[in-house]
Amino acid sequence: MNIEIQSCGLLMLVILLIILLREKSLDLSRRRKFIATMVSCMVCVVMDIISVIAIVNASRGNFPDSATFVICKLYLIFLINVGYRSFVYAAGEFFDESTHRIVRIIYRTIVILGMFFIAILPIDYYCSGRVVYSHGPSTMVTYALAFILLVSTVLIAITGGKSTSRRRKRVIILWQMSWIIAAFIQFVRPELLLVSFAASFGIVIVYAELENPNEGIERVTGQFTANRLYTYTIELYKRNQPFSSMHLSVDYGAGDFDLELETQAMRRIAYFLDRDKKGSYIFRESDRDFVVIYKSEDKLYEDYERAREHLEETVGMPVKIAYTLIPDSRIFDNADEFMQFQHFNVRNADTSTSVIAGKSHAEEMREYLKTRDQIIWALANNGVEVYYQPIYNVKKNAFTTAEALVRIRDNNGNLINPGSFITIAEENGLIIPLGTEVFRQVCALLASKEPQKYGLEYMEINLSMAQFNENEPAGSLIRIMDEYGIDPHMINLEITETAASSTKQVVLKNMNTLIEHGVHFSLDDFGTGRSNFDYFFEMPVDVVKFDYKFTHWYFESERSENIVKSIVGIMSRMDLPIVMEGIETREQLDAMIDLGASFIQGFYFSKPIPEKEFMAFLREKSGEN
Repeated sequence: MNIEIQSCGLLMLVILLIILLREKSLDLSRRRKFIATMVSCMVCVVMDIISVIAIVNASRGNFPDSATFVICKLYLIFLINVGYRSFVYAAGEFFDESTHRIVRIIYRTIVILGMFFIAILPIDYYCSGRVVYSHGPSTMVTYALAFILLVSTVLIAITGGKSTSRRRKRVIILWQMSWIIAAFIQFVRPELLLVSFAASFGIVIVYAELENPNEGIERVTGQFTANRLYTYTIELYKRNQPFSSMHLSVDYGAGDFDLELETQAMRRIAYFLDRDKKGSYIFRESDRDFVVIYKSEDKLYEDYERAREHLEETVGMPVKIAYTLIPDSRIFDNADEFMQFQHFNVRNADTSTSVIAGKSHAEEMREYLKTRDQIIWALANNGVEVYYQPIYNVKKNAFTTAEALVRIRDNNGNLINPGSFITIAEENGLIIPLGTEVFRQVCALLASKEPQKYGLEYMEINLSMAQFNENEPAGSLIRIMDEYGIDPHMINLEITETAASSTKQVVLKNMNTLIEHGVHFSLDDFGTGRSNFDYFFEMPVDVVKFDYKFTHWYFESERSENIVKSIVGIMSRMDLPIVMEGIETREQLDAMIDLGASFIQGFYFSKPIPEKEFMAFLREKSGEN
């Protein structure tokens, strides 16, 4: 009998199903659809074998024709069911949930009608030696319906699913085309029973390329990967299925551990979390982060208490673990927000406390991301502006310089408070293009020569230390100055104590390059960083700017007044000009002038103002003087 090839296909599917059911996997609808397709294919192959046996025995008079016709039609119906299951599995990747539901209903209706015609139309069989097959109108309907399902799947894979990977499209198309070719061969040569085997072999290919659970397992700890975390949470949100989660961020502190020790630590943490995995899934979200997804909020708190009591000592090395609990996933609108919160919260992670995330945390993250997106929009749509705050030169009784400050507008034209976007820009690498744009706009203004007509001698520009981590940061600034033909002596770059301390050698190298070119430097926000006097010996700055908090401190008590006087005295003996920021009243102005300030900056003279207002200010003040 001609059943060897079907038997091989059935054996492949049985082995594959055993492997699939024993492997660690997530409860994904895609996986359930794949298993349903595989089981349907197994039943179809079994029915194919039974139909061949029935035809052979019926042709010998050992089995009734009526029963043989029923078996052959059942095989054809199961064959169409495999085609439909394959279509549902494949099409689910190329449509959103609502569209997929509509498409599924349409094709299910077509399939049911087709099965009805298969059941009522005549069928016959042929058997001669090893050549065994069924034929007739019922079989022709099967071929037509199978062709519709297979071709539809191929066309959907080719034309749809822009967000679907090329690999997935390629595998789906290969799977369906191999089935179409096998069906065509069997249609032309009905004695070659290839359709069932082609379906079985296609299932094996799909498993190997797309459904192998091991591809989603992280090798070091044996837990699911971050990609699987995203895939799983997308599915949970699509199902509107609430869940809870615990995020663990491991901090090795100042310990100098090698990679092997850290790997052992992560394995121990994974083992600890995996001891009671019922009702939860564990994901290694990054090198030092785990996320556990729970179906039950009670299980979340139970695991959290157990981890807080025993996990750090279980690791076997000094680590600190920050915990973020999300009791109810519904505080986020979708999987993207859930995943973004993992990174958003880690940036503020404190290993001494735990965070139980609620609606306020979700809103805070949304505002953060909204501001980040507004910065990106402003950079792409000329929404970056420079405001200027004039600085009063005490000796010359004139405004000889100004500080350039970045401002951005949202897509509605409204200014965004710089206090709300500077830190976000720094954390997302956007401070570099922002700083470059400010530098370019300042150079464009200086290139017009207008400010110089009214006594401006140079411009002060804040420089983010992130810009010093670029390739050739000094070179990029020099190129912009050369592009606009700016005398480098017109540029004074402001650096901060804190920033300089973290990358001092890189900063010094680039500072010296720019100084050799003619650029000057100021030490900004004195009094808010380390405030060690080694800065004045090591950092080649020409001016020191006292932060407004430090200035206001002068007026708080006699003790603080004496401290400020002493520091200013030291600066004076070092011949370092001093800029006093935050001056708002005449009393403060007079006190700072008496103290020995070289420059005064603050709202007493002007708040930061746009370029046109700044130019009007300079014209007015130069006329007075």
